[in-house]
Amino acid sequence: MYKLKDVARRSSAFIGAVGLLAGVASTALPAFASADSLNPLTNRSLTLSSSSPGWAYSDGSGNSTYAPPNSGANGQKTGNYFDFKVSTDSTGGGTGLPIKAMSFQYCTTSAGACGAPGDDSPLNGSDDATHTDLNVHYPSAAEVGSSDFATVVDSSTGLVKAVPGYTNNNPKYQAGGGTGDPAEAAKAVAGNYIVMTKSGGTWSPNTGWTVSTSDQEEVASGSQTGKENTIILQNTTGMGLTSGTEVKVLFFATTNNYITNPGSGYFFVKINTFKNFTALSSSAPVNTLADNIASGDVIDGGVTVANVMNQSIQITTKVLETMEFSVGTVDPDTLSTAQLTASENVTGAQHAPCNTILTRMTSADAQNVLQLGNQNAESSLETLHTYATHSYWRLSSNSSAGATVYYSGHTLSNTSGDEITPIGTTAKASAPGSEQFGLALDAAAYTGGHTFDDATRGVDYTTAGTYENAADNSAAGVVAADAASNPIKGVDDSVLTDLGAVNTPPWNYTALNKSFHMPKLDPLAPTGNSGTGSNYYGGGSGTITGGGTAKFAFDPLSDTVPAPIATENNQVVDCVTGKMRYIGNIAATTPAGIYTTKINYIAAPQY
Repeated sequence: MYKLKDVARRSSAFIGAVGLLAGVASTALPAFASADSLNPLTNRSLTLSSSSPGWAYSDGSGNSTYAPPNSGANGQKTGNYFDFKVSTDSTGGGTGLPIKAMSFQYCTTSAGACGAPGDDSPLNGSDDATHTDLNVHYPSAAEVGSSDFATVVDSSTGLVKAVPGYTNNNPKYQAGGGTGDPAEAAKAVAGNYIVMTKSGGTWSPNTGWTVSTSDQEEVASGSQTGKENTIILQNTTGMGLTSGTEVKVLFFATTNNYITNPGSGYFFVKINTFKNFTALSSSAPVNTLADNIASGDVIDGGVTVANVMNQSIQITTKVLETMEFSVGTVDPDTLSTAQLTASENVTGAQHAPCNTILTRMTSADAQNVLQLGNQNAESSLETLHTYATHSYWRLSSNSSAGATVYYSGHTLSNTSGDEITPIGTTAKASAPGSEQFGLALDAAAYTGGHTFDDATRGVDYTTAGTYENAADNSAAGVVAADAASNPIKGVDDSVLTDLGAVNTPPWNYTALNKSFHMPKLDPLAPTGNSGTGSNYYGGGSGTITGGGTAKFAFDPLSDTVPAPIATENNQVVDCVTGKMRYIGNIAATTPAGIYTTKINYIAAPQY
């Protein structure tokens, strides 16, 4: 373990702060005997995107999904942000003007011969799963353009608000899911570094800088790694600054350009600014960073900033799978308070966000039983008319990859083995006078100037009138006078009041519980192709008289192989409501009898 008291022997003060995922350190070291000991850079600090050792670059699950370059968990590909104030005025004529180069040299000590930080063993060894040497790796670095500066940096605070090229792997922060999110905006920004200065309280970029890297270890240090430990910034025009001007130099990490942290311990970065700088060379005559410092071209320098490596804290927990799936004949959202009380047989029953579907209108009714047909003739079917009924299901699941809803059942049949012909897997309109049994989701796209869930599929609470009978015939939501104008068709004022909403245009439901939304099928989508395509179950909204506009299907194999009717593959499913509509038609030759069936609905979450 490194002891920082070794550092104290060389300096009168050492002030640092180290974070768990991003290390921030600053020093207030006195100037050392160097090129310009009377004019050091002041108010110095170094912020790391990660203080994790370079060999640690995976997320809590042991992969890279949430540990991309420049993130807190990735010590292999980090960004380094330098902040300091200049001492020397470089705005006018003179020997110290202007700043044409800056050097950032990473060392194991704050003074004396520089050895690069690292813990590979032996010296000049290779990085492994528990050891790394510091390495500045910018083979193709490019300056962030001034037009992109406002995307990356907050000009009033100077803080980084988005990292160039950074991709957040969480879908909600990607295209279409994270509107206005800064990380999303920066994905289109190219570049690896920014030099900026503060004037009048506002930060602005100083452009025209080029970057190069070099191994500037000194033999006398006795701790050479053979890795590049120095970054040089150069600008042919130069940067003239008044004394006390604050400067920030931001080096970002991307896939191919980055800084690898050492594997353990502390390190120091020596910073110098130059009025002239001779390119570094390994050939004769050899030119090094030390040669440039000794040349007398340093403007401000001889100072360091420090930082320490710390392995990230890993936190593990678990969110257990949950799912609520209710199937019934009555949607409680369509009931008045009195009807809700009668249905649940509970005094003072109240509406709540995402109430479960109910199995009956009153406690005296049979549960989940529907009567299909003419109600004035013992629920019988007729050759001249198509009859319909409906039920509901409601699903919530925290499965990250969505869920699929299936149905399983047999067509209408009697005890003699006679069956009403199922429509099949190709959706068709009703055909009075021929045998048909089918089902479909009764969901319609909202139209008009509604302010919630526009262009999404909401539950259609209208009915086919005389020829459609269901358990909720008397529900307030079905018979309400404003059924044609209310965006959630038929829900009366009393129900909306109970839910805490406002039933006035533009139907602003912000007073509701934030997790509540009006009944809709989204994000589930009906399976199969649109229109009359095979296995399509999304056409149940519309008319059924004389052919009509609604279309239905029924897979005769669904009794043994459940058939999917709605699915979502990319996100959790939050209080999705499906209204299932069923139709029956007979021919003149359909055998007499009592026909029944049971349709079972199955929800399958996907993880």
